[in-house]
Amino acid sequence: MRLECRGSKDNKKYYLVKDIRVGPRTSRMKKYLGTKAPTARELKTYEKKFALGLELKAASAAGRLGAVVYKTQYMAKDQVGALEEVRYLSKLISDILTISELEAYEQQFEVKYVQGTTAIEGNTLTLPEASDLLIHDIIPHTRSLREVNEVQNFKAVKAYRDSYKGRVSLPFIRQLHTLILRNIDEESAGRFRRTDDIGIQGMDIRVSPSMLIEDELGGIISDYYTHLKEGYHPFEAAVLFHYHFESIHPFADGNGRVGREVLNYMLTRKGYPRLIITRNERADYLRAMRLGNEDNFEELTAAFARICISQKAEILRENVEKILSAD
Repeated sequence: MRLECRGSKDNKKYYLVKDIRVGPRTSRMKKYLGTKAPTARELKTYEKKFALGLELKAASAAGRLGAVVYKTQYMAKDQVGALEEVRYLSKLISDILTISELEAYEQQFEVKYVQGTTAIEGNTLTLPEASDLLIHDIIPHTRSLREVNEVQNFKAVKAYRDSYKGRVSLPFIRQLHTLILRNIDEESAGRFRRTDDIGIQGMDIRVSPSMLIEDELGGIISDYYTHLKEGYHPFEAAVLFHYHFESIHPFADGNGRVGREVLNYMLTRKGYPRLIITRNERADYLRAMRLGNEDNFEELTAAFARICISQKAEILRENVEKILSAD
């Protein structure tokens, strides 16, 4: 936010202003403060008093701009608008939290994400057990070594993910797989499958022949970045990539965990929050993926958009209100 003075020398008006940009489009939110220039102390008071209202208006404006700026193949404009509001609020949370608050916020989210992405594949660690393991190195002795490693491996996945700043590529995907299958299946870790006698649990679909895996992965990676370059919505492009990645099914095991990592890497690189697919949402997730098998990409992308919006929109607004309204 900034202070802006408008009008002539004898008729000055002061405003608290918030500017936002989505692509080439901009919008400005203003709050009239009066005709007298506020002191530094008064300005701080005004910023605290009016920050919440201006930021929520800015989030709505970001949604409206996004619906105009981005092209879509399948998503409706109202979905684009809601996703852009989520993106704005997510960035705002990161900006207004202190470093320690942000670390705690992200740590809590990481635990929920890891527990969810492993549980959907059958891991039985509870959320408290995953938290103890990931944060405090407390091993749940009632669980199998494989289950413990499935969760614990995400410490290395997070470190790699956070340090990596490049484009999605075959080496990036292979390294994620290597880390995810560490101490579980060392022989297959990081290697594309070499056989075709494999299916996708819960989905009636024929996976790509093993000899075509690298070419087809290269093709969907190229398509993803082409869609971004052409101005298509990043969320839609990431969801379509995720569907095609899972359809290719490049590994003998671990495709879901790797695929969701890549999906969330794509989303976070463009400022969207990561998605958590929990065991409770497994049926909805698989149902959404099956829609792609029927070439119903409108409903496929809509289903993922609903997951993001339902998970994030309200809780982000509540957190913004709580933080900006605090003394």
